[in-house]
Amino acid sequence: MNGAKHRFSLILTCLLLTGLTVVYPFLLYTDNAFVTKWREWYIETAMGTMTHQWLATSFIPHDMIEKVMAKRYLMNQKQAGAESFWDFTLDTDGEEQAISPKARFYKLYSELDETEFESFLDENPDIKEQGYEGFEFDFIDDATTKGYDTGLKTRQGDPVLALDVKHGILIVEQTGEDALGLEYAGKLALCKKPENVYVGTCEGLGDYGSYVSEIVSRYDAVLGINASGFADYEGNGTGGLPYGFLKSEGTEIQGAVGNGWKIIGFDESNHLQVGEFSDTSGLRDAVEFHPALIINGQNLVAGTGLNDQQPRTAIGQAKDGTVLMLVIDGRQFHSFGISIERCGEIMGEYGAYQASMLDGGSSSVMVYKGREITSPTTLSQNEEGRTLPDAFLIR
Repeated sequence: MNGAKHRFSLILTCLLLTGLTVVYPFLLYTDNAFVTKWREWYIETAMGTMTHQWLATSFIPHDMIEKVMAKRYLMNQKQAGAESFWDFTLDTDGEEQAISPKARFYKLYSELDETEFESFLDENPDIKEQGYEGFEFDFIDDATTKGYDTGLKTRQGDPVLALDVKHGILIVEQTGEDALGLEYAGKLALCKKPENVYVGTCEGLGDYGSYVSEIVSRYDAVLGINASGFADYEGNGTGGLPYGFLKSEGTEIQGAVGNGWKIIGFDESNHLQVGEFSDTSGLRDAVEFHPALIINGQNLVAGTGLNDQQPRTAIGQAKDGTVLMLVIDGRQFHSFGISIERCGEIMGEYGAYQASMLDGGSSSVMVYKGREITSPTTLSQNEEGRTLPDAFLIR
């Protein structure tokens, strides 16, 4: 018996030594294209977190990390000084008030094809009876369900999961493969009433955080996504202390940190503003994070080559006023995560004129009508995610 244990220990030791002397150097220094791609992904993914960079720094030489992260530095340089500028008013009101409810509906929900939607209504008479000013349906199943076939897609080809005309909300599924052919899944909410989008804070702000579902409930909101990052010293933060600028319903709560971070929020004209603004008096609701995705129609992350896949949250706005709220699950079997570059592409596909990343990782979550419709990833596997300082909400 002791001899068998000794032989097993010897074999295990030999395998470990082989790994350290052969496999590890090969994975670290080979020029093989496949291995190089995955090595760079590993470095970018680890270094893209705030608390798990040690997964790269403990095993990989500093100069190799710096070489891979140079792409991120170049992206940051490209973003320096970029600020939103709206030289036109939002096309959300006006003459459409005089047209028929049907015409107004299709003008507002331009993502829907009229012929396809009319066929959908014919197949769902109970929904059709609600009328163009009152459509409300929700096909969302479990938060990890993907590959929906609801019989209705947007012009961009994404399944429609929910529509709430009263609150101006359209929710679509987001699935696909990112840089390394790994699958991702999540939700994109489109809000047609930008005046109803604002920042809500947790009850214990400055002390302890709340789940996004609790913030949604506190403000009697319909939908919410996570917003600010927060102080998380040695991974023990309670989520109550926001990092960076915070303004909620016209009240400034905390100043900006700057240093390349962007203030992201809505002004009194309901424009989404993204930039390092010295004058924030005109903003009604805003937080601070980075990087920006799209400013004044220019995609600032395209072609960066960054392929780190994480759970992500982003917010944007199209020229017609539509607010885009994107949450992608990650670090799970149903969804590996998504890169920043792909987030920018999705925002662009839906016409974003301004867009920015918000906090991601285990903070990423979307709550709709009292339940999580995305699946946050936490060590505790809590379906509500992490406790956080604030959220972007829809009334």
